[in-house]
Amino acid sequence: MTEKNTLLIVDDYEFNRLMLCDMFPNYNIIEAENGFKAIEEYEKHKDEICAVLSDIMMPVLDGFGLLDYFFKNKYVYKVPVFIISADTSNKALTKAFDYGAEDIIAKPFNINFVRKRIENIIELYRLREILSSQMDDDEDEV
Repeated sequence: MTEKNTLLIVDDYEFNRLMLCDMFPNYNIIEAENGFKAIEEYEKHKDEICAVLSDIMMPVLDGFGLLDYFFKNKYVYKVPVFIISADTSNKALTKAFDYGAEDIIAKPFNINFVRKRIENIIELYRLREILSSQMDDDEDEV
């Protein structure tokens, strides 16, 4: 099993993407400026991506459209999707969680706090994947 070490960062503002990229120097980064481009990049690199960080409000395909795609394809069970947005209304939060967002991080945010939250959840997904793989191996032996 290869270790995934790539983040997909999705935001229509280049400055926001750069700020998030700088927060994670130990990860490979793939950037996308909208949900449609994010889907293209995810499909090309899905075996490498360990998390998706996405804004909500974007042209072409917004963060909810991206989440809907991940939900319908059951990718939310394989890779955590984090919404990073200034929109923290109850409607937006509920919709994001209903579509399978792992966490919602409100802008502006504390860099160290956000980095730790994201890295902790990435580690949980890695451990879940290892456990699932071991269980599959055990079933094969039986």
